[in-house]
Amino acid sequence: LKPSSAPKPEAARRGPPSLFGSQNDGAADRGFRGQAVLLLSGRHKHRDYGQEQLQAGAGLYSLCFGAAAGVAISGFVYVGRTMQVMLFDHEYYKLQSRKRYYEKQLIFTREQEETQAAHYLGAMAAEYDPAATRMPFKPLEPKYRF
Repeated sequence: LKPSSAPKPEAARRGPPSLFGSQNDGAADRGFRGQAVLLLSGRHKHRDYGQEQLQAGAGLYSLCFGAAAGVAISGFVYVGRTMQVMLFDHEYYKLQSRKRYYEKQLIFTREQEETQAAHYLGAMAAEYDPAATRMPFKPLEPKYRF
């Protein structure tokens, strides 16, 4: 029997189907073997690791993109809150009005307390009897005179 030199059909060259349902043409397998051969032979092209990490989908790229987006969003929030305070915040005026009202109320209550203290002293002075402060059968000392 003589071996046939006729080319094999395409399905016979591909091999069995892969686990994911597509036909395995062996390209990925050949690529891996080719890289292994290149590594062993020393002809492997060196790829810059930093450039790989700065391409979309890499971990470092995602971290940098997330940090930049966070800085941008926090900047927008800062500007928005500043504009809200500058244009729409009237709480400051309300608080100032309440402070002024409190100060007026405090001054009024202090005046009331002073008036009550003066009335109390007046009532005490009306009841003051200097003769009651002297010793029996002795003259009134000058410090008790009114």
